[in-house]
Amino acid sequence: MSVISMDGAGAAATDQAGELASVFPFGGDQWPMADRALATESLLRDLSSCQKTWSAQSNGEWAWLAGFKDLAFDSGVFGSKMARLGPLMHRAKWPGEPENDLGAAVLKAACGYAADEGYDCLVARVPCRDYLAAQCLEAGGFRLADVSVEWILDLDRAPGLQYLDEGYSVGDPKDGDAPALCRLAAESLCDLDAYSDRFALDPGMRGGCPEMYSRWMANCLSGDQADKVLVLRGPKGLSGFICLRRGTGRGPGADCGWIVLNAVSNGQRGRGMYNALLSSGLGWLSASGCRRARVRTKLSQQAVIRAWSRLGARQVYADLTFHLWV
Repeated sequence: MSVISMDGAGAAATDQAGELASVFPFGGDQWPMADRALATESLLRDLSSCQKTWSAQSNGEWAWLAGFKDLAFDSGVFGSKMARLGPLMHRAKWPGEPENDLGAAVLKAACGYAADEGYDCLVARVPCRDYLAAQCLEAGGFRLADVSVEWILDLDRAPGLQYLDEGYSVGDPKDGDAPALCRLAAESLCDLDAYSDRFALDPGMRGGCPEMYSRWMANCLSGDQADKVLVLRGPKGLSGFICLRRGTGRGPGADCGWIVLNAVSNGQRGRGMYNALLSSGLGWLSASGCRRARVRTKLSQQAVIRAWSRLGARQVYADLTFHLWV
């Protein structure tokens, strides 16, 4: 066994990386209904943006590969030097020997580099069916931090606008709403009892969780991460929000929009407000030319999952996120 280190662009340009990406058993999981060639292209594009990669050879072929990318934004928010370990690709489908040993060698090299370069935390995300990568991460000291699921809804099956209680409305943000929306995002999405978020669950990140979601909301309002923000307004002020993005052309296609962020304030939950907010957001996506909508949420978010399943949405993807404090 040998482990080879290269920069990301150099690795992505090799025939070995292209061949491994094309046969990686779970390479197309994230992009349901997409052509496998497009999924392979996406993996290689991701790999090319990495600052460092490690590959393990077996029988003259690349059997394992890991990329390494600095997380400058996260590092600034949490005050720790952070990086992402990924993409993680391998030839074998299930755990076994020597597959686990090959993965362990690659991860050992990557973690050694992180320690030498002064990184504090590594984040790795793998498809939920990828038990081989998950077991190798666990053996290397990574801890499970998050289980997320993604759902897709055909918008022509979605019901029409749902009515709100008297005194409530859904519409565009008003001048001066930004600070309150940033606070609402931080309060709602860092509430462990309501939303089991990895940034709040990890004690090393918990202190920075409000800042993370406050900045995320600010980026949605500026147009950097969302095309539209709708707010739920009630007698006591802002009660919720939904941030929307038109199709990006990646994955399920240009006609699939995204729910980027959404939440209802603590005091308004359990009253059907999310259903009304969601119907308004889906209506906007449909009017914008989207034929489908996609949302990412935590497996623990049963209220959101129930709302989407009632509309006829189907789960299309799930993944596991791991953290390692170096």
